[in-house]
Amino acid sequence: MLNYQDEFYEIRSVLNQLGFQVDKIQYLASGDDSDVLLCGGQFVAKIPKRREVHAAQQREFSLYRFLSRQHLSFQTPRTVYQGEQFNIMTFLPGEPVSFQMYKTLTEREKEALASDEAQFLQELHQIKIDISCGIFQDVVEDKSQRFNQEYTYLCTALKDKGLLSSFLHTKISKIYDNLLSSRELFQYNPCLVHNDFSSDNMVFQNKRLYGVIDFGDFAVGDPDNDFLCILDCSEDDFGKEFGRKVLRHYGHPHPSIAERKAELNDAYWPLQQILLGNRRNDTALLNRGYRRLEKIDPNIFIF
Repeated sequence: MLNYQDEFYEIRSVLNQLGFQVDKIQYLASGDDSDVLLCGGQFVAKIPKRREVHAAQQREFSLYRFLSRQHLSFQTPRTVYQGEQFNIMTFLPGEPVSFQMYKTLTEREKEALASDEAQFLQELHQIKIDISCGIFQDVVEDKSQRFNQEYTYLCTALKDKGLLSSFLHTKISKIYDNLLSSRELFQYNPCLVHNDFSSDNMVFQNKRLYGVIDFGDFAVGDPDNDFLCILDCSEDDFGKEFGRKVLRHYGHPHPSIAERKAELNDAYWPLQQILLGNRRNDTALLNRGYRRLEKIDPNIFIF
């Protein structure tokens, strides 16, 4: 954690000028991109660590202003202040629901929670947006372009570190050939997506969904992006069976396609580890991805 005493003073000053009396400011968490502070139990301040993060955070907080006008049935953070050094939003109080806690719910409670999540996604995906609007212009998803760029970045990163053998290069090329030839990956009607819709970014109250936070990765893209995490088999969320409940309540026209996309996303994680490890200069993360990539069968990426 950095020493943010000056920022503490500035944050308190800004909130006081806006009519909010805040005495206690405490450090909450630190990520690769931002440090997060809780202010008086009512507000959250995010301090970006890099210039590109500042730009992304400005888009995120502008989106909260946009969402506040959409009359969603569930809470999202509301922007209180946008500035050069930090941004402030409202804090959504709630309690976490872990995988183990979810398992103790009754079947009726599980269905109600799945219905909540499906309703949020239905409302989010139906919002009318104008991609010529500033906050959406730079977040339109192009999967083909993304895969081509990541192929180049991945090969370059491994080559620079002396890890790109001829055999591995052939394997990586086959993986991306399979992905780019999967027609189903590219057939969708673009809409506003959260893009990291997982239980970590949900706020629960009384075993029901109360709100959704952390729209930092939002995009205009494939609605199935918002089912990737909740269809994961791991204990990070509530398991694939719960994800299937959400798909059913959502009324997904092709649930098997959404499931297959989630499986491909999980299989793609080692490549993401390499890309993230290289970007963050995290050798351990890069090496974990590299070791898993060596064992991957490229045919797993055939849709």
